[in-house]
Amino acid sequence: MCETTKKMKHFYNPGFIVVKPTLLSCHVYRRMRNITSRSTVTDDLLALNKAISELNKDYIGINVTFLDKRVYMNGCEYFENMKRMNGFCSLVNNINCSVLVVHNNWIVSKEAKIHRFREHLMWLYDGENHYYSSQTRKYLTYTNAKPAALMSSEENQLKKRQLSALATALSIGYLLNRTVILPKFFCGRPSKMFQCPLNSIIHIKTFDTLLSQRYRENSFLQHPHVPVTVKQNILDQQLVLHTIRSSLRNKVNKIYSNDVIRLFRNSKHKVINFGILDGIQVINDSTGETINREIFKAFKLSNYRQLKVGKFISVTL
Repeated sequence: MCETTKKMKHFYNPGFIVVKPTLLSCHVYRRMRNITSRSTVTDDLLALNKAISELNKDYIGINVTFLDKRVYMNGCEYFENMKRMNGFCSLVNNINCSVLVVHNNWIVSKEAKIHRFREHLMWLYDGENHYYSSQTRKYLTYTNAKPAALMSSEENQLKKRQLSALATALSIGYLLNRTVILPKFFCGRPSKMFQCPLNSIIHIKTFDTLLSQRYRENSFLQHPHVPVTVKQNILDQQLVLHTIRSSLRNKVNKIYSNDVIRLFRNSKHKVINFGILDGIQVINDSTGETINREIFKAFKLSNYRQLKVGKFISVTL
């Protein structure tokens, strides 16, 4: 729930605001500028509301009203309370959607905001590297199987297993020069497990600093700018069939990097779906040392809103 929203329900939010070009409007913003110049900790929201309050106390009538919250929605209400972490309200499925504008707040860092927009198919910018529309880039994807019932003590182990699978995918992507399309992850208490995006587990800003060019969001293949030749050219290839079981007790399957290259480097398919990578370890020679160093530095724990930055988590490569 958006606890702060309840406490601040009478506050005006400058995240999305329509201002008429009047002298009174200019007066509000001049007052805001004076307020923020006197304090280094006063943000735009507090300054706007303080300016309106001060002007009303001075009997300067300011005509201010709220926009319809069902149409102009904040990030907590839209992405969390409307249960849209696994659904979409634009581009793909906008039928019966009352929302016109979403303020992408209640999440920290530009990188996390962009990541969330991309996950929800609300980001169209293609960039010079043709993020979506490339006709030449190749990809790989994989799946996180829904875990069986867990004990509370196993929650951290589940995170580690899922990140180990991601590390394996990134390592394979590096070896094959393919970009990793993320799977859905699993989060929550053992009794209430649900699918979640990557930002529910790790710190996206840290992750993107090193690996932003090596992955795409889970919804990538649903984006309208991705070429049909990419969406329809997928090879399903269970990687586990090519591995060697090295430990029955720990259920570890190993595959050598030169075998990965030999088996898949010449594949013409735009996307290879390697299935479940949990418990699969790539044994890298010198060709994989670079990506290994990046992965070790990229996995820093966090939560959905990215409010907390935890410790680095070690994964098995």
